[in-house]
Amino acid sequence: MSAFVVGLTGPIGAGKSTVAGLLRDLGARVLDADAIARDEQSRGTTGYSAIVQQFGTEVLGEDKEIDRRKLADVVFADPRRLEQLEKILHPRVIARILEARKMLPGDQILVVEAIKLVETSLRSLCDRVWVVLAPRDELLSRLAARGMSEAGVAARFSAQASAEQFRDAADVVIENDGDRDALRAAVAAAWSRVRDGA
Repeated sequence: MSAFVVGLTGPIGAGKSTVAGLLRDLGARVLDADAIARDEQSRGTTGYSAIVQQFGTEVLGEDKEIDRRKLADVVFADPRRLEQLEKILHPRVIARILEARKMLPGDQILVVEAIKLVETSLRSLCDRVWVVLAPRDELLSRLAARGMSEAGVAARFSAQASAEQFRDAADVVIENDGDRDALRAAVAAAWSRVRDGA
């Protein structure tokens, strides 16, 4: 019997990584799908070769590694290009997650943090889906603080599920309006329930 999987997702800027950090503090085993995707596009991997073949050397930095900002500019400007990238990376990410799940005992809980979860086959690997949401003005403020342009923010929002779609897919919704103590309490309560099998 493989580990129980909680999928952790939500819009960009909602605070998934913050929630993942709180879960780690509570003893959860957390896998970051985005970190796996980064690893799968490192120089020397088959993912790297496939991306360079598909998108050309213009997405490379001076060090010949894939420049994720350049790649993002390309794929978020054209949904077809984003789909091409996802076809390269998603199977590799899912294979790594399946491998990690098999290595954990059946009584363990694996949390998979992923920006693209409800829109992809990754959803089918999850026993529960937790969605982190935040007010839209809060999302915009956080993304602006990261230096993201209005056009960049709009492109990323259009490439992901809507707030309504996230809510519809959720077994648990965690609201992150910026109150850290409230967020910590909500995460602890949700984690306690899943540990108790509720």
